[in-house]
Amino acid sequence: MKNKLKSKTIIFLFSLLTSFTLASCSDWTDVEALKIEDPGIENQNPELYAEYLENLKIYKSSHHKIVYAWFDNSVKTPFNRAQHIDNIPDSVDVVILMHPDNLNSREMKEKESIRNSKATKTIFTLSYDLIKLKYDNKLAEQEETNIEPEDFLTFLADTLKYSLNMVDKYDYDGIAISYNGKGILHMTDPEKETYILNENTFINTIQNWSEAHKDKIIVFEGKPQNMVNNTILSSCRHIIISGIEATNANKLSYNILTACIDGVPTDRFVVTASSTSLDQSDKKTGYWTDGSLAVTSSATWAAASYTDFTISGLGIHNVNNDYFNARKVYQYTREAIYILNPSLKAK
Repeated sequence: MKNKLKSKTIIFLFSLLTSFTLASCSDWTDVEALKIEDPGIENQNPELYAEYLENLKIYKSSHHKIVYAWFDNSVKTPFNRAQHIDNIPDSVDVVILMHPDNLNSREMKEKESIRNSKATKTIFTLSYDLIKLKYDNKLAEQEETNIEPEDFLTFLADTLKYSLNMVDKYDYDGIAISYNGKGILHMTDPEKETYILNENTFINTIQNWSEAHKDKIIVFEGKPQNMVNNTILSSCRHIIISGIEATNANKLSYNILTACIDGVPTDRFVVTASSTSLDQSDKKTGYWTDGSLAVTSSATWAAASYTDFTISGLGIHNVNNDYFNARKVYQYTREAIYILNPSLKAK
């Protein structure tokens, strides 16, 4: 009974906060330095808002479908509310900042605020494939200028050291390690040896860092089926499988089943979808072939139960784009959260 009352309180406050959000749509283009009286529930009824935040933290710590959101923080001087980290819907569990370095004081303050008041974690992605791409591009430039090329393992180690130091520098709650790799079946022995050495260097470095940072979370993004050594996956809170290219439910199922190989935990999968593009002429990004929105359709798929695997949540790319909706801000992100966790939705 107590939990039900808390849930009702959350539902009630969600509606109040939504009403406030609608009322504040005209502030999208307010100059950041302008001081505005905030008519939000936190000022109208501080005690009720404090109770809401407490119930929100209880919800975040309970068993529920997790929601990740990729947030574009490239704009350092915001000119609308979509560019503020602390404007993301409260029930988002983990925010992945797309530009994790060079955070300014405003970003640090907003990141700290959502952690302390709403138990929302902030992480960033450390991508092996992106590191390799940067190295290959650098190598091509050095070859043109006849500069002695740096070997990849040194470049990888230096990049990992710098990136992992950012966790402490900016007080992140953890990292997402991204690794797509490729199948080794048709590789020559030298290719296979190099591939395995590179992967081991990447994974072992992160594994050692993780053992020294027990308070930080790790999630995996990518294709676990292409890993030679997948033991680190047992330490990952979730395994995020991309659904960006999926245009129907069958494709999501296929992507998950493809990842279900020996050594890959099947009890913690998260699928991803993209918000629609801000370009109104783009009718593909964020849509399935039947015309439905990828975010809400993927949430419906993720909310179901499956025999061979467990879907633990949903990741939403380009979440900033969902801020601009006529009815309410982050309309489809909120709908996806309610679909995944119907106890949040009023009956």
